[in-house]
Amino acid sequence: MRNKAIKYISVVLLGASLTACERVISLDLPNGSGLPYVDAWITDQPGVQTIKFLKATEYMSQTAPEAIGDAQITVTDVTAGKSYPFTYANGAYNYDAGASQIGVVGHTYKLSIGWKGEQFEATDSLKRSSIIDSLTSQYKEVDGDDKAGYYVKLYAHDPVGAVDFTWIRTYRNGNLNYYVGEMLAADGTFGSGENDISDGFTFIPPFRDGVTAGEKPYDKGDVVKVLFRSLSKPSYDFMQQVQAQLTNDGLFGKVLTNVPGNVFNLQSTGKTKIYGWFGTVAEVSATKKVE
Repeated sequence: MRNKAIKYISVVLLGASLTACERVISLDLPNGSGLPYVDAWITDQPGVQTIKFLKATEYMSQTAPEAIGDAQITVTDVTAGKSYPFTYANGAYNYDAGASQIGVVGHTYKLSIGWKGEQFEATDSLKRSSIIDSLTSQYKEVDGDDKAGYYVKLYAHDPVGAVDFTWIRTYRNGNLNYYVGEMLAADGTFGSGENDISDGFTFIPPFRDGVTAGEKPYDKGDVVKVLFRSLSKPSYDFMQQVQAQLTNDGLFGKVLTNVPGNVFNLQSTGKTKIYGWFGTVAEVSATKKVE
């Protein structure tokens, strides 16, 4: 009886100690100035091209980033010697290329920003895209944690002759499919160096299966679109760092840091820094209606 009482008291004390360890801490973070950053991706597609120039909000803020509308922004095709002035409207800077396009595979581009009396520049090269061969779909029953539904597979291959970096995005009925992650490929693999990859081969199974989430497979009638965006090596490295920050959590999560950008202040004594990235991409896509 005495042993039972001791065990009971021990359990009660342990529970009390664990409860005492629970403490809600209110973070009193200082209000810093909003960091200016660009979200600028120029494509090889016709029509309107958009560049966002924004101020980042506070870490705990629920408000949307503030648009900066008093800058002068131009994109220059350095290879062709053509310049495209962007005009500000409705929270972003736009240029309407009409039936033509700004981006041309193999060309180098420069972003120029004039803001608060200082000049900023960034450059990138527009690379060729990998090749989408087909999308297939098959109905599957419940399998472990994978639910019943239609599973779409992506078949694609890498063109021969160079290291090709690809940013893969998946859409479901016109909206980005957040149940599957955006994927980054180097010649259809996860490698990042010439010794890690095989040129000219098909994309490996993780990419083939990565356009469907087992927790949320597709329904009959869904329209699935897979978009390939080509990346230069610097843009690929930037996207890898962004992806690492977005998945940086859990027990072994690291302290969040600002991912280095490629927009530089041309004034050696300039104190203003613009974050973000200017990139150029070639786009190819494939669409399938699940039936």
